Amino acid sequence: MDSEAARIARRFGLDVAIWYSIPAAFLIAYVIGFARPASAIGPHLLLVTLPFIGVQTARLLLQRLPLQVRLQRLLISLLAAALVSLLLTYYLLVIVGLKSWGGVVAWEVIPTFFAQAVVLTDALAVPAWALPVAGVGLIVAIFCLCRLYLLRFDWIGATTARIPAPLLAAGTVAVAAVLCLELYQFSVAHWSIDAEPMSLTWHRPQAVLDLEGYSINPVTASRLDRLEDQARSAYRPNGNATKNLIVIVVDALRPDHLSIYGYTRQTTPNLSQIVRERSARIIRGVHSSCGDTACALYSLFSSKFPSGFSLRPFTLQEALQRNGYRVHLVLSGDHSYFHSSLKGIYGHSDTFYDGTQANGYYLNDDALLVDHLRRMPDWDHSPVMLQFHLMSSHLLRKRSDIPGPFQPARRYAVRNSHDIGPGNVEDPSAANFYDNGVVDADGVINQLLTLLQHKGYLQNSLVVITADHGESLGEHGVFTHANSVREEVLNVPLILIPFGYETAATTPVRRYPAQVDIGPTVLHELGLPVPQTWIGRDLNSAAGLPLTYFEEHAFAGLIDHRDATHVWKYWIDRQTGVDHIFDLGADPHEGVDVRATVPPALLAQLRELTAAQTSAGLPLP
Repeated sequence: MDSEAARIARRFGLDVAIWYSIPAAFLIAYVIGFARPASAIGPHLLLVTLPFIGVQTARLLLQRLPLQVRLQRLLISLLAAALVSLLLTYYLLVIVGLKSWGGVVAWEVIPTFFAQAVVLTDALAVPAWALPVAGVGLIVAIFCLCRLYLLRFDWIGATTARIPAPLLAAGTVAVAAVLCLELYQFSVAHWSIDAEPMSLTWHRPQAVLDLEGYSINPVTASRLDRLEDQARSAYRPNGNATKNLIVIVVDALRPDHLSIYGYTRQTTPNLSQIVRERSARIIRGVHSSCGDTACALYSLFSSKFPSGFSLRPFTLQEALQRNGYRVHLVLSGDHSYFHSSLKGIYGHSDTFYDGTQANGYYLNDDALLVDHLRRMPDWDHSPVMLQFHLMSSHLLRKRSDIPGPFQPARRYAVRNSHDIGPGNVEDPSAANFYDNGVVDADGVINQLLTLLQHKGYLQNSLVVITADHGESLGEHGVFTHANSVREEVLNVPLILIPFGYETAATTPVRRYPAQVDIGPTVLHELGLPVPQTWIGRDLNSAAGLPLTYFEEHAFAGLIDHRDATHVWKYWIDRQTGVDHIFDLGADPHEGVDVRATVPPALLAQLRELTAAQTSAGLPLP
């Protein structure tokens, strides 16, 4: 090999090394850091090879055109900078998705990420213009680096002179054919089964139920679907559809931060006033089935623990429709794409309106709920279900222009979150930020109820106020949700308020009701039959579930309240095999792990019961 050929080979090798350094770093994090299958490595490297080949071919072709060398390098620098910027952005979104809910970001969800950029600037305490400026600056920097690199290490000019034009044309056709073939392989989701991230982004698995990183075994789900279909066939409406149902789900709302539940701060003045005026029931100790929105709402509306999730659940909405109700869903946040499975679970509805359809609003702005309700017609005396989803208490809520009553307050999105066991990571600014959101949620609920009263919907209605899950604010070193099964994340409020009638129900006598009990309780209050496949029990019945199951990605466990003297909470990290036991009756904040002191037979039983009820699904790749 002559010296010129050797120089070309070295420079081309440098091109290859630089190009693959970025995906190599990503794959290390993807496979090792997030425990994704190693089978993704080969297909992903193949996919990132395609733009590399395309850029090199474009360089060879541009060299043949009658263009100035400066212009050629400018065009190639622009192309390379665009590809590198897109690749870096995509990798960042994938890592955020894996970190947030354990799944690879879907194509439809990417606009939601960018729509929430204002939240990130707020969390970082930087001006709103800082992120776009930083993004543009990064692109410009990459472009300048590409320009400098081509000035110093370009090998195309010397190579083109050595390649005959017919050979270059033939090579270009061959490269185009290879690109088309591999793009076809990609288009048919050939590599999805290998957990290749780009394939998972473009082709979400169709045979499984996707719930923020969960997937349900389609074989198990099909068996459960048959049971659901049998329940549909057996279900008989009873003609008692006389009351309206208003369901208000407040995202990430924990009861111990509500003054209506005894919190020392006045966070719910409006709800407190409403409860004083009506025979409302404030139910304590309700536990969510999961620590994330999609799984928790699935459990709430299908009355199932995660192990019983199917593809076609018989939901509360469907039961009401079978009894002649019209269903209106007015939801803050992205329930169309980010929670894509939820839209399917809700099923047919007379109204479906969420943050993605609210032009002119930030998608997590609860003002869109109030304004949409204001545009809805007055009640026409036909039975209706109105379901609202609020984001005012959520970490990703809209930044308020008016400071809340509790200061200093700072968004805690970028706080390091790691379970340290007993103890807290004190952060008053996080608690203040959260409590300000609770105050906002209380105000939105009051506006909604006032509008509903004005439009006639509350003449004879049951109002249900609850949450999908709670929120960690530094307890045990954990922040936010979807990352633990601690009490702060699982404990949710439940408030039942009758309007226009007096309830005959009594205060629940049993402790530790479950989220799956809410649906049966609602139908009992409305005088409607309960689907036979529902797991939950009416809270007015003294006979409750002896065990309450929960899980969140790697964590799974149960609350055992069979023993009147102890309420055992057991959970295990399925990745590490480390498990924990707490006596919630004596230790409601999980401060003392009693695993070493409980009888071995009890430990073995709780571990076996948890394993038997673990979700049939596996974390999505």
